[in-house]
Amino acid sequence: MIPENGIINHSLWKKRRKKKFNKVFILLIVLVYIVSRTTPILTENDNHFHTITHGTLEETLSFEGVILRDEQVLTNHSRGMLVESGERVARGQGITNSLNSPSPGIITGSRDGFEESLNFETVVHNFEPYLETIQELLDNEDIDTQEGIRLITGYHWGAVGAVLTDQAEEIQSGQRVWIQAQGQKVRGKIVWIQEQENPGTSLVLVKSSEYLEGIYDHRKLNFTLIKRKVEGLSVPIDSVYYQEDKAYVTQRKTGDNVKVPVNIILADEEMAILSADRFTDSKGEVQHTVSLYDEILLKQGNSNGKEELHE
Repeated sequence: MIPENGIINHSLWKKRRKKKFNKVFILLIVLVYIVSRTTPILTENDNHFHTITHGTLEETLSFEGVILRDEQVLTNHSRGMLVESGERVARGQGITNSLNSPSPGIITGSRDGFEESLNFETVVHNFEPYLETIQELLDNEDIDTQEGIRLITGYHWGAVGAVLTDQAEEIQSGQRVWIQAQGQKVRGKIVWIQEQENPGTSLVLVKSSEYLEGIYDHRKLNFTLIKRKVEGLSVPIDSVYYQEDKAYVTQRKTGDNVKVPVNIILADEEMAILSADRFTDSKGEVQHTVSLYDEILLKQGNSNGKEELHE
C-alpha cells in the first residue's frame, strides 16, 4: 500500500515535470524564432552594401588629334632676336617686339613644315585635299621640328582625329561639346564628321576659340570630347542586375531584402547614374525606385549585365 503522502508527492512531481517541460518548450520556440529572425541579418553582415549618394557622370569620346591653327611662318625677322621672358640682353639690342609682323599674335621659335598646309580656316572650309596629310600625321609617331619664327593669330584652333564609326554616329556636326586636353577643359564645337574609306573609322574635326595649354607647341595631342554630363543617384555597376530585360537593384531592408526596379540614365564600366524616387517605364507606368541614402547590395550584376547596359 502506497502512503497517502506518497501519492501527493508523486502528483506534485508530475505537475512540476510538466511545468518544466512547458518552460523548455516555450524557450525552444523563442530560440527558434530568434534564430529565424537573426539569420538574414547575419547573412547581410557577410555581404557588402553601398549607400546611394548623388553623383555625376560624363559621356566622352577620346582620340589623338592633329592640331590646326591660324599661323604663318615669318621670313623677314632680321630686326630682332628671340629671347626667353626675363632674359637680359645687351643695351640697345632689339627683341621680338621689334619684328615686322603682319598682324598681332603669338610668336614662337620652332616650326614643323605644316604651317601653311594645315591652316585652320583652310581645312575647315575645304578639308578633302588635306585628308591624306592628316591621316599620315595620325599614323606617324613623331613629327620633326626645326628653328623658325611662327606667328599664330588669335586663339582659334581645331583638332582632327580618327574615331570608330559607331562612336561617330553618337555625335553630329554643330554639336556643342567640352574639349579636354593637357589637364584643361575648354568649350568647343564639332565642325564636321567624315567617314573614311577604311571601313569602321571616321575623322572628326572640332574647334575652339579658347586658350588651351600646349596647343601652340605641339602638332598632335590626346583629346577627350565631353558630349554630355548627367546627374542623379550614383551606384556601382555591379549592384545592377537584369531580369526579363529590366534593370533592378536589391535594397537593404530589415529582415528581408527587396528587389527594386531602376532607371539607368547613363553608365560606364564602373558606375551607373539612376533616376531617383520614381520613373515612368517603357509601358508608361510609374515605378517607385530607390532614393538618396538607401542601402543596396553589391556584387549583384549577372553575366550579361554590363553588355545589356551598353546595348
